[in-house]
Amino acid sequence: MEELGIKKTLTLSDGREIVYRTSFTDIRPPKGAPLIVFNNGLVCGNAWWYYTIKLFDSMGIHYLMHEYRGHFDGKFQEDKAKVNLQQFSHDLAEILDQIGADKVVMVGHSMGCNVTLNYVLARPEKVLAMALISGTPKAPGEHLFNFKYAHNLLPFLYFDNPIKNVICNKLWKSSPYNALALNLVHRLGTDWERVPYKIIKWYMKDLASIDFQLFVQLIQQMENYNVLEELHKVKIPSLVVGGSKDPMCPLILQKMLHENLKGSEFLVLPQSKHVPQIDNPELVNGRILAMVKRVS
Repeated sequence: MEELGIKKTLTLSDGREIVYRTSFTDIRPPKGAPLIVFNNGLVCGNAWWYYTIKLFDSMGIHYLMHEYRGHFDGKFQEDKAKVNLQQFSHDLAEILDQIGADKVVMVGHSMGCNVTLNYVLARPEKVLAMALISGTPKAPGEHLFNFKYAHNLLPFLYFDNPIKNVICNKLWKSSPYNALALNLVHRLGTDWERVPYKIIKWYMKDLASIDFQLFVQLIQQMENYNVLEELHKVKIPSLVVGGSKDPMCPLILQKMLHENLKGSEFLVLPQSKHVPQIDNPELVNGRILAMVKRVS
């Protein structure tokens, strides 16, 4: 597992210390070009940004990634009431305010698209442009695995039972060492012929460090999410990216984003699944850089 960016900590207004990573050593980002902000997907670490960060480091492009509260520090139980999409966006706003980042370009993946949208809708004057990868403007459950009844199965996940919770937690924590789990993620989540196995192992190790109940809580929140009626308020340049073979957030959801974000660009990757920036980094990163150049 590799470390991406320079690890930093910051204390938020409610006293919670939070971790974020940047490409720059100072507290404040260098002046000039906009700061690129990466928002992770549900229970994701930074593995999915591997190629993007490597490219940006080589080009001297400045970025920031923040670790959502409750995720990697074992503090989920004390954070539980504030582990939600709105809070993640609020925390990010505090981070950017404290470091003096006035103008940013946001790049969200999966649930990170919802964090991005919440931020943009609340602070439109702060964001120059955004890229939304494998995202959704509404509850994804009814489209999950392209099976219209998939959302009817989710209550079994929410069902709170001590025995079920113990079993799920054990399976969750052992997943980085489970060949079946690793291969399922590799084949269902990525273009497995192009994505190296080491990145899947890295992702799964991060995932297993997160409380299983946090995953359940965020899935429930995603199933209550809907900003379709608010997307017309977004006036910034937008890039929507989707993989045509994505089983988690099928392409129909990215089409909804594109059709409701006026003037947005739409990039469809024919062989990609849920993580196009890992499946086809050259194309996705090229389009992100082109967008950044236009608004710089």
